[in-house]
Amino acid sequence: MRPMVVKGDAAVFDASPLIFLARVSLLEESLKLFSACLVAETVKEEVVDTGKTVGAPETAELESLIAKGRLAIERVPRTSLGLRLEANPRLSRGDRDSLVLASERTARLMADDAAVRSVANQLDLRLGGTLYVLSTMTDRGILKPAEAVDVLNRLVDSGWYCSARLYRAARAALERRGSG
Repeated sequence: MRPMVVKGDAAVFDASPLIFLARVSLLEESLKLFSACLVAETVKEEVVDTGKTVGAPETAELESLIAKGRLAIERVPRTSLGLRLEANPRLSRGDRDSLVLASERTARLMADDAAVRSVANQLDLRLGGTLYVLSTMTDRGILKPAEAVDVLNRLVDSGWYCSARLYRAARAALERRGSG
């Protein structure tokens, strides 16, 4: 399979933003923020294939977006970066492959996991995540601030984790977007 040529602001999605944006019915709309949306094959296996076996509700939407070509699945070759990342026990195969893919394609890495984000910062990758999507959609007028706060609450209710401090800061930032 030939790698997808990426132009513009492309994104590589790690598992968490895929799962939780799908759970709050915002994934398909959020993909429109990027010129291309890539998913490492190992992340697809973690989220879709394993998700189907445990009856995860978001798998149907993910399969549909893959079938429509909105999410491009990429096999990630073994690279020196990937080999170095194998030494980090806090990273899953999918995490490592997402980091490698974002690095190779110079794409924004969409990840929520602290360990993944820490490594991405060390690699000087552009980062985003679930909150990045909410704030960008609010800034572009796709979501009103009150709608974004509602989505934030639904994310937490669906199992998305953030600290109480981050929740308060995110909520305040989303609410401020409506007062400008």
